[in-house]
Amino acid sequence: MDHPSEHSIELYVLRAPDGESGREEIEAHLKECAGCRTLVDAASSFYAELQVEILNRPAGNPSPFRSLAITSRRSPAIFESPFREARLSQVFSGGPMRRFVRAHPFIAGGGGLVLAGGIVMLILTFLRPPARDLNPTRVIENKYQNTLDAYNRADEKLWSLPVPHLGTYADQEVTTGARYLQLADLDGDGMNEIITSLPVDPGEVEEGSVLHVLNYRKTDLLKIRPGEAVVCRDRFYPDEFHIRGFSVGDFSGSGHMEILVLSNDLHSPSIVSRYDAGGKRLGTFRHFGQLRLMDTNPLMDGARKEFVFFGASDRDEGKFTAILLGLDPSLIVGDGESSFSGGFGLPHSAAERYYVHIPPTEVAKGFGLNVFFLGAKAVPLQDEPGFRVVAGGIPDSSIYFEYIFRANFSIVEVKSENKTKHLFDRLAAKGLVTGGFFDDYMKVVAGEVRYWDGHRWQLRPTPVSN
Repeated sequence: MDHPSEHSIELYVLRAPDGESGREEIEAHLKECAGCRTLVDAASSFYAELQVEILNRPAGNPSPFRSLAITSRRSPAIFESPFREARLSQVFSGGPMRRFVRAHPFIAGGGGLVLAGGIVMLILTFLRPPARDLNPTRVIENKYQNTLDAYNRADEKLWSLPVPHLGTYADQEVTTGARYLQLADLDGDGMNEIITSLPVDPGEVEEGSVLHVLNYRKTDLLKIRPGEAVVCRDRFYPDEFHIRGFSVGDFSGSGHMEILVLSNDLHSPSIVSRYDAGGKRLGTFRHFGQLRLMDTNPLMDGARKEFVFFGASDRDEGKFTAILLGLDPSLIVGDGESSFSGGFGLPHSAAERYYVHIPPTEVAKGFGLNVFFLGAKAVPLQDEPGFRVVAGGIPDSSIYFEYIFRANFSIVEVKSENKTKHLFDRLAAKGLVTGGFFDDYMKVVAGEVRYWDGHRWQLRPTPVSN
């Protein structure tokens, strides 16, 4: 196999006019030759490193080269996707150039010096526009290609990252309200990080046990593993925890970004962990029973930011207890547990603000069914934020109730639909229920909701008192 010279590969990477005539031939060769693809990748990475170095370099006295690059506006760019551009000042950065020379033997000879000079002259001549925007402002879950696709503000595609079975996760986001991906500037440097619990590492389990914090070059800055072995009610639960939800934001109003991660064991315990932007764990809230996170954004209850969780308590083992939970993330400090469904031997957590039980309706009990939460979503009410929770029967999907709450967990109303009314009518024919379904019975269902005050259940909306 005839290989293109390194000189030709350099011109190919730079998209230099002198190399355009053989471009198609090189591209055809690269499809067949892994060695030459490696050379192309190395050269591309070199210029990307130059870009990163100049972006991170402290501002100093302007050089005539930098001034030229800033003031010139009409010269065409050399580098195009998928290669990143390098500014003129980057070419004169001694460290990266020396590393590049050492990595490319052909530059060590006389011809290499000529080529190095030619590259410099090429960049002097053509490379004057501002560098390409490398900051990801949008990441699309491309479930048809099973890739995460990152784009900048100009809607230019920056990169793709393969994720096995991405379509399954995307469907789960729609049905449960879970989110597997967020963009945020964690460290305040003006560049967004990509935070995801999707299994982006080869060999990683499908249900992620790792929260990845990726930079704009799709390189891991952090890997957070919230799972750990725990003991609850004198039973040992090994480190089989998987991330079920997370959120990134300034939860305490301190001006600093934080990360909240919900992880579940395969059997029962759930742990909500709070981290700072550097991945240091600040505290945990532990609950005996499965939880799900409603959304990546907390609700505002007055001046407080509160996350809504939905799921089940296993405190009364053998009895299903559907619950809603409101947590103030700023109060997750140290390790604490739920005042109702604990058993970890920890103090009650001050972060537990609301704990609400939704019992099975008469319709569900009449047909021997439990009511499970199918999903939850934040919804705007007339003058305030709120949320809705959808409960359905398992395995009979004819049972359907939609509970609408204010941010303080007081109930606004309960809704249902015709297929549940048909079950109600069958019970009414036997004299087991009375009244109208959509009016009278919905008020009865709303009145059955109970609130844990830290010691006992209450009929009215009551915060947890620790």
